[in-house]
Amino acid sequence: MNSSVNFCLRRLLAITAAFWLGLAQAQDLRPATPVEPVELRFADFFQTPVGPKGMQMSEALRQADGHAVRLVGYMVQQELPQPGRFMLTPRAVQMSEHADGEADDLPAATVMVYLDPSQQGWKLAHARGLLELRGTLSVGRFEEADGRVSWVRLQLAPEGVRGMNSFEVAAYLHSQQHRH
Repeated sequence: MNSSVNFCLRRLLAITAAFWLGLAQAQDLRPATPVEPVELRFADFFQTPVGPKGMQMSEALRQADGHAVRLVGYMVQQELPQPGRFMLTPRAVQMSEHADGEADDLPAATVMVYLDPSQQGWKLAHARGLLELRGTLSVGRFEEADGRVSWVRLQLAPEGVRGMNSFEVAAYLHSQQHRH
């Protein structure tokens, strides 16, 4: 017999014997189904109406902590964008950090969005319009390196952001010169 056929038969017999003796277990070769993210809305962040203790996180926000979520909002247009992160809010906001300093107009429901660790050096160009983001949510007080305190954070996967090709960069720069 051909040596490769002989090898295949011996391997098949060995696997069969291992199953009979209980030394091997069947492997599920189906691809793992990705976890569908939980739909989270900015309107669900806080309990309403606001009570005597002020704004309190909703149960929906607390339940989403540590889970994959889908969130739709606006990227905050910053004068001084930070590498590896940006902020997402329920409405379009433009910050003037140089002129306004600590006095910004960010809504209470602001999410600090982190790029993948492999993209921490990236500064993202501002994207106008609604963005749909998917990532892992974390909730709780966290002081950023620049002193800003965030209460809600979203960690994006590496495929959540990509570099622009030269045509996209040219179109972006053109859009910044000619706002319609």
